[in-house]
Amino acid sequence: MMILQIPTETTASRPVCNSEAIYKYGKTRTGKQRFQCLMCGRQFSHGEEKQEIQSKPICPECGNIMHLYKIEGSVIIFRCSGYLECKTFRKFRIKED
Repeated sequence: MMILQIPTETTASRPVCNSEAIYKYGKTRTGKQRFQCLMCGRQFSHGEEKQEIQSKPICPECGNIMHLYKIEGSVIIFRCSGYLECKTFRKFRIKED
C-alpha cells in the first residue's frame, strides 16, 4: 500500500480529521480519482464538496426537520430526525428537466 501526499489545493476536500495518511481508492462514476483516509476511513475526491440539500421537509407527525435517508433511482427518501421516537418517512420523486 502506497500512502500519497495530496497537493495543498485539495485541503478543502480532505476529511475532517486532516490526516496525511491518504491513498488512492478507485475512481468516481465521472472518472475522477477517489481517495480514502487511513485514519477515519472517509472517502473523497479532488474538488468534490458534500452537496447539502437546500430545503429539508418538516415531519408532519412531530414537527422536526427530516434528514436524507437514501436515494433509490428517481426517488429521494427522507426520515424524521427524531427517528427512534418518530418513525415517519417521506418520499419525493426527483424532477427531471
